[in-house]
Amino acid sequence: MVRFFLPFLLLLVFFILPLHVYVIGGDTGIGIQGAVYRYQVTVYGNSLIPVTQDIVYVVNGIYTGKTALSVIFWATGTICLTVTTWYGLVYADSTRTDFTRKISVGLAGSCILFLMSCIAQYGLLFHGPAGTSIPFGIVIILGWLGILRIYPDPFSALQ
Repeated sequence: MVRFFLPFLLLLVFFILPLHVYVIGGDTGIGIQGAVYRYQVTVYGNSLIPVTQDIVYVVNGIYTGKTALSVIFWATGTICLTVTTWYGLVYADSTRTDFTRKISVGLAGSCILFLMSCIAQYGLLFHGPAGTSIPFGIVIILGWLGILRIYPDPFSALQ
């Protein structure tokens, strides 16, 4: 029963936790972005944009260049996180010994894709003409994965 805690954390990350905060270039707005949404406040108004709408913008040619590449990386990271979450929900009650390792690999892969998205849009130092990005949620997830690396089965102490 304790193994359901990890999939619950995955769902929390997937739907709620903002993965990065950004300031749009020229101080025209600010925003937060989670795995499946982006909320931004600009001088033109407030917007809640799901990742599916971003994909539609890329397909229709509204987003091009660095922004399109950034959206593609972000959407791929969301797909990776979705597969990891589904795996966590399906195998949470099983006795698979590699459960935590596979979840960690999926989370690390999605975090790398999310970071590549931030770098594609804002530059290697997360600051450029497009604005500034602070990927604090991604860093929290990677730190948690570092703890899992040191202590591979944190739930054994709770049983």
